[in-house]
Amino acid sequence: MSGPSVIRRSVAIRHPVWSSSGPQVTAGVVDFMRGDESWRLVTENRSYGEMEAVQIDQDWHGDGLILFRASEEELAAYRRRGQAVVLLSTEGPDAGYPRVVPDNARIGALAAEHLIECAVPHFAFLARGETFYREAQFASGLRRYARERLAGFRAKLGEYALEPAVHYLKGRPLWKAQTWREVETEVMAFLDQLPKPCGLFVVDDSLGAVALRAADRLGIRVPGELAVIGFGDDSAYCFATFPALSSIAYPGREVGREAAALLWRQMNGETLPAGRTEIPVQTVVSRESSDTLAIADPGIRELVRHIRLRAPHEALLVAELEDLTPLSMTTIKTRFAALLGHGPKQEIQRVRVRHLQHLLGDPALGLTEISRRMQFGSAHELSRFFLAETGERPSEFRKRLADAVSHDVRRAVIFDMDGTLFDTEPLYFEAFREAFARQGGELGREEYFRELMGAANETIERYLADKAPDGFDAKRFSGDWRGAWKSIMGRQPLQPLPGVSDLLERLCEQGIPVALASSSDRADIELCLEASGLAGYFPVRAAGDEVAEGKPSPEIYLLACRRLGVDPANCLAIEDSKRGIAAALAAGMAVVWVTDSPDAADAGVRKTKTLAGIGEGDWQEILSGGRELRVP
Repeated sequence: MSGPSVIRRSVAIRHPVWSSSGPQVTAGVVDFMRGDESWRLVTENRSYGEMEAVQIDQDWHGDGLILFRASEEELAAYRRRGQAVVLLSTEGPDAGYPRVVPDNARIGALAAEHLIECAVPHFAFLARGETFYREAQFASGLRRYARERLAGFRAKLGEYALEPAVHYLKGRPLWKAQTWREVETEVMAFLDQLPKPCGLFVVDDSLGAVALRAADRLGIRVPGELAVIGFGDDSAYCFATFPALSSIAYPGREVGREAAALLWRQMNGETLPAGRTEIPVQTVVSRESSDTLAIADPGIRELVRHIRLRAPHEALLVAELEDLTPLSMTTIKTRFAALLGHGPKQEIQRVRVRHLQHLLGDPALGLTEISRRMQFGSAHELSRFFLAETGERPSEFRKRLADAVSHDVRRAVIFDMDGTLFDTEPLYFEAFREAFARQGGELGREEYFRELMGAANETIERYLADKAPDGFDAKRFSGDWRGAWKSIMGRQPLQPLPGVSDLLERLCEQGIPVALASSSDRADIELCLEASGLAGYFPVRAAGDEVAEGKPSPEIYLLACRRLGVDPANCLAIEDSKRGIAAALAAGMAVVWVTDSPDAADAGVRKTKTLAGIGEGDWQEILSGGRELRVP
């Protein structure tokens, strides 16, 4: 005879499909069950007929539920039926049920500590300001967890007198097909204006993956220019980008165990107070996106991390390092010299000088206060240290810094494309000539370059239509020349003109915003930039089919300036055609004219045969000199 059947309680676990932490939570629940009580676990499934379809909603009847989030209607239904509930998200209603969540403030602090170890001078935070969902259970609205993580991030950075740049994404309807493009564009705009190098804490891994893709599109080097860390250690996102994303691990198993314990207490008749239990977070998984500390020796790497965390605000002694490792001081010094090129004392001094320079950049801080923050014995001791390490006194450093800041004007460079970035004008000529000839028209090379170089496509089409033979089909011609253009582009690689790549790299290194203002249509611009490998340099683009009037009207340059957020008077245009020069000058910009024409340049225009012909010193003069350019 078989024994009496055991009636097991039925517990539902519902986690969103866009998070991989569900299995960790379930594993934690199973851990609890092994030591206390066995339940029948129920999860949502749609197995296409092999198993009974299960949906966990307000009509689900069972003993208890562990839910990521829930709607007010669902919670009210569970409350009426006396079902036990535990929630796992900071967001959304709770109807008096308990929550189990990770310690969001600690997440932010861990992110700050990790990025400080990366030895970057600037910091930033990226999160969703609010989120819209069609499903009530996901709770649209402002994201509280983001603000709590920022608070922890900001507080830890504050210990080092650092303040992050912060950006909250605009709320968007996530169910619309093009929302992801809008999100990526907004992220690109934020990353583009960050000072480099910078340490970026992204509120979670899914948005972290977006940030890495955006950085790749912008040509931002990760981790060299941008060290990135997310939260969740979600492999679906961390390894969906290159480089792989560093992340702070979600304590899913611990969350599951605690949630199961609270659920068990409710199912046994205990009334729990509303509120939340915060689970400690402590594991940082370092991957390539933040591996700026590329030291192969793990023992020395940990000592360097320790120095970078403590030396900014403590008078750290080299002798203290010996207590943190089984290595002898002789071995420590030898390995430091081999791996870093200097000893541990020099590393401590280097870190302290860098932080001291940061504090000196705040004119509100006196030397006495700075010496207190950094544990110098006195302001005099601080001054002697700074003079010995840098060769100048703190007062001299501050004056130099103030002088540099007082003359800092945000400048930008806007490039024309055809004839400036690439020698595409001959290719356009051939496409127009070939298509025009198909309908009996004749277009000579001299006429094209005299009358049409730099003109918008519509302008060229109208010009040729006016001189075409009878029976000319303008619509057919428009399609024919575009087809010929694509065919020509497909037959030969597109190479940047001399000096273009070097100049773009120099501008990026100096943090100078760059844009493109071309009379070509948007589709042609995309094709050229992708074919040449220059797309990442131009996140901001203005095309001929986006304005009512092409060059020589200033409209296209004014559009590019608006998209950059820079006054035209602080912009430099790089052009090859007289139409383009006239457009840039009319917009109020200075111009570099790339040409071998013998014609004299107008005021505000600098001539050069190639961009490679302008040296580093001349570029510094051009980029800092406003509209008054010296014409050789």
